[in-house]
Amino acid sequence: MGVTLDAPWAGQTFTPPTPLDIATIESAIAAQLRAQLGSVEVVQFPDKPAAYRLAHRIGAALVAWRGATYGAPVDTAAIVQTRRLEFEITLMVRDLGWSFGADPSGPSPGAHALLEAIRATLTGFRVPGCRKMYPLREKFLGRDAQGAAWAWSCLYALDTMAVEASTADNFPLFAKGNALEEAGETTAAAPPASFTFNAQDQIRLPIGNLSGVSVASADGGAAYVGGVDYSVDTVNGIITRISGGAIPAGASVVVGYNYADTVTAIAGGSPYPTSPTN
Repeated sequence: MGVTLDAPWAGQTFTPPTPLDIATIESAIAAQLRAQLGSVEVVQFPDKPAAYRLAHRIGAALVAWRGATYGAPVDTAAIVQTRRLEFEITLMVRDLGWSFGADPSGPSPGAHALLEAIRATLTGFRVPGCRKMYPLREKFLGRDAQGAAWAWSCLYALDTMAVEASTADNFPLFAKGNALEEAGETTAAAPPASFTFNAQDQIRLPIGNLSGVSVASADGGAAYVGGVDYSVDTVNGIITRISGGAIPAGASVVVGYNYADTVTAIAGGSPYPTSPTN
């Protein structure tokens, strides 16, 4: 009698920890055969089929990985290659489904029907991380020396990718970052205030993200020129006296400026960013 799948196959969810591992893929193939072929034993057997001791009343399907071929490497920062894995399913049956020389309908499924059932079960079967499985060839192996079983070889393949193992990049850890508001949406004016240049000829203002900086003498009698008498680090709020300019060393000056929001994110600190301007 003929053999059909035990139930229509409507797909399978398969989430192994290492989907591209040979053993995992082989186990998935064996599980797929067990789910659809209930008339024969299905086992993973990497040795020669002749070494298998057939104990099942009808027969067995032996699943084994037989090798892999690789495509040319893709010349990128990491080695990437196509990888074709080949798996052999050896079908062993005690008879051909009927008494030898008699009518081809009998109490056991025929070998040809079992071969067709294996093809229907594995063709299009997909393991996550791989392309769908497809057949390569089928052939008759013969009958064992004791005459107890007939054997056929069914070779199937699936394609996936072989990728170089990744390593952690040795980048410096994030420590601190500032996000500066632009386009004048939150700009505010700070009232002019007196500051004194320190020994490094700098004035560190209490805030950053500056615009419209003006520097004048303490008595308001002289307005100094940016780029000539002083320079400004607008991001960090630092005014530096230019040697040779009109500002004396260690002078006290009146500084006016506008500022916008600055948000600071600190690694390992508060779970929320800090904003010194709010």
